Amino acid sequence: MAAKHERVIAALERREPDRVPTMDLMFEYAKIYAILGKHPLPLGWLFENRYTSKALDRLAPGPLTPFFVEKSMDILTYDRTAAAVELGCDSAWVTYPPVWRYDDSKNMYDIGGKEYRLVFDGKGNLGTPMYTGGRIKSADDWRAWPKKDLLRLPEKNHKFFSRLQKDFGDKIFVFSTFVDGIFGYTWGALGFERFAVAARRERAFIDGMARFYTDLYCLILEAVADAGVPGVIYGDDMAYRSGPMISPKQLDSLYGDSFRRITETAHKLGLKIVIHSCGNVYKLLDWFADCGFDGVHALEPTAGMELAEVKQMVGDRLCLLGNMDVTHVLVDAGRDEVFEAVRQSIAAAGQGGGYIIAPTNSHSDVSVERLRWMVEATEEYGVYPLS
Repeated sequence: MAAKHERVIAALERREPDRVPTMDLMFEYAKIYAILGKHPLPLGWLFENRYTSKALDRLAPGPLTPFFVEKSMDILTYDRTAAAVELGCDSAWVTYPPVWRYDDSKNMYDIGGKEYRLVFDGKGNLGTPMYTGGRIKSADDWRAWPKKDLLRLPEKNHKFFSRLQKDFGDKIFVFSTFVDGIFGYTWGALGFERFAVAARRERAFIDGMARFYTDLYCLILEAVADAGVPGVIYGDDMAYRSGPMISPKQLDSLYGDSFRRITETAHKLGLKIVIHSCGNVYKLLDWFADCGFDGVHALEPTAGMELAEVKQMVGDRLCLLGNMDVTHVLVDAGRDEVFEAVRQSIAAAGQGGGYIIAPTNSHSDVSVERLRWMVEATEEYGVYPLS
């Protein structure tokens, strides 16, 4: 682990390690078990079969469902870390989500008030749920929202990541992740239109939600640091392919203090902290650095993000992570094309250190074989000094 740990830390500190590090990003149930050489249970049929789905409709709101859902999340998240080790990656993005509650066999929500619809991959495997809306519409709704389960998250994270570090801490650098960020929870629990109105006309309402989640996130940082986790990825999608979802100025006004408090807390605890946002984030890069993050992830090529340009803009302030395309390169490209994509990414961002190669996101179409090629190509082209 020492070599992998030192490799990742050096990159995050924008120094040259012995080799460009790799990071795994895999949340898809079927892919995790394909890497481990196991056959996943096709749980989707339980939700889609008209007889079993009716039974689940009756059982889903019951008091035992959260227990069984959280136990399954424990197993799946543990196994996804084992899959990252098996894949040969230097680091793994490990999202631990003990947050789901079910309305019925098709619809679910999380304990922060966001609603989702279950998604299946066509082979009976559960996929990443699809966001459909929010349950909180007013300040009164927020005050009345039951927060007991949210307040238990630090303890649950501490318990889970203590076990994970004990079993895998000497094999891989773990980035822990809370399910969503402060921006994501404040707009997601309301729905974007309602959030946009509240951000302008009910600022105290939004500030109160942001303050709650900032406090909660800092407690989770304390928990995972105490568990021995060395790094955190703060996931908070803030951009479309065309640019930021709201203006950078408004983002800083609403969340700048929260982000700076989170990064300061992480650093005081000895944690490295990376921010993830999908989309075109050119206009946010300097702000991410100003807020104190050590790195930035996604840098989607399909959103127009060019690694060489990002390196020139903020390569002296942020480690760059990602940029490996999940729409073609890691889906159906040939081996030579995958190797060439890796070579080009390292050439664009690897000079001087400060680059960790990784998929831009988790996707059900990503090929396990191509992930292995990504790791192999990095081992071939990523050794310092770079040619």
